[in-house]
Amino acid sequence: MPCSLLRIRSTTTAAGAAVSGALPGRRRDAPVCGEAAAPALHIRRESKRLANARLQALRAALARRVPKAGALLVSGEANRRYVSGFRGDTGWLWVTATDAAILADSRFWEQAAAECPDWRLVKVEKAGTDELVAQECQAAGVTALAVEPPHLTWATYRTLHRRLRGVRLLAAPGLIEDLREAKEPAELDAIRRAAAIADRALAEWVPLVRPGATEADLALELDLRMRRLGAEGTAFPTIVATGAHGAMAHAIPGPGRLQSGDVLVVDFGAVVDGYRSDMTRTLFVPGAPPPDEARHVVEVVARALGVGLAAVRPGARCLAVDTAAREAIAAAGYGDYFGHGLGHAVGLDIHEGPSFSPRTRREVRVPAGAVMTVEPGIYLPGRFGVRLEQLVAVGADGNEVLSRAPLLPEALAAG
Repeated sequence: MPCSLLRIRSTTTAAGAAVSGALPGRRRDAPVCGEAAAPALHIRRESKRLANARLQALRAALARRVPKAGALLVSGEANRRYVSGFRGDTGWLWVTATDAAILADSRFWEQAAAECPDWRLVKVEKAGTDELVAQECQAAGVTALAVEPPHLTWATYRTLHRRLRGVRLLAAPGLIEDLREAKEPAELDAIRRAAAIADRALAEWVPLVRPGATEADLALELDLRMRRLGAEGTAFPTIVATGAHGAMAHAIPGPGRLQSGDVLVVDFGAVVDGYRSDMTRTLFVPGAPPPDEARHVVEVVARALGVGLAAVRPGARCLAVDTAAREAIAAAGYGDYFGHGLGHAVGLDIHEGPSFSPRTRREVRVPAGAVMTVEPGIYLPGRFGVRLEQLVAVGADGNEVLSRAPLLPEALAAG
């Protein structure tokens, strides 16, 4: 399938119109998944430039938001990668106004040196990480250390508290996550390529949706296709749920077999350069017509999707975006069957901030440059579920829907 993007031009309300009025964002013959890669030297220089810019932005944010902190300890995996480029799944970053170091054990020494040549490497050997942090604090004269509460277990906090005598631990929640909200061009390109892989994988996978196939087998087949098309992995555990199982929003694929006329929900994504895509489609299993109400529910959800997409723009209140789509579903009589939030940001993590939810604070707004999901659903317990999801890049000059796969069941089946 083509790799071009969709630009939203107007509010859509009719079923199936959530991607209407769209224009391609790139040539149809453009490379799908980075086939024309930039020279390696350029990539290294660009990565170094980005890493330096992100580090300086982090230092400025730390000084502004936690001015009493002499250093920041970064423990979140995605945050480590964003700031330093280090892709290891274990390790901490030590950041001060003049120093930047990676604390890692021997499994990652060579990797850290290769990926982060400008960062000082603190080797974790006999001394534990907490002891090394204490040594760094003493050497730098740090008496207040900022930490990331969402990425620090209570046990680790207690260990640091005991070890770092004379050093106060200060909470710095969302410090890096806020920097990650607006995606840089290279980040958006990675998400775009991940979405393109998901599109192509879905097109190859749809013919396998037949009576007798199991959810688990279909999930595996979709994952394999994404990997073969160049994905580093899946963005999250793929959801394939048929019939009544589809009424569970986060169903786990199991041995259940598809029946003719079933309503099938598939929610999946690919990973490229660490960045994730996210898409949900609803299909009708061939062999028999689906329940009459299922077609109506798909129309309602598609209409809500169109309303939600039209509400997404830089500066819009996230709560208002959620409310707009939620009211469209409630107006059709299904308000009690849409319980989860309308969407969330996507990037190095599958769930990033901000989010579209009834629980989102009123003052939270959509940032320009964010990549957001819009994913309304209706779930009828014991019967079926329907969810449709698009991935949207929010731009000052208009939004781009990053998925090209057909939206409605009939269009998917027709290929």
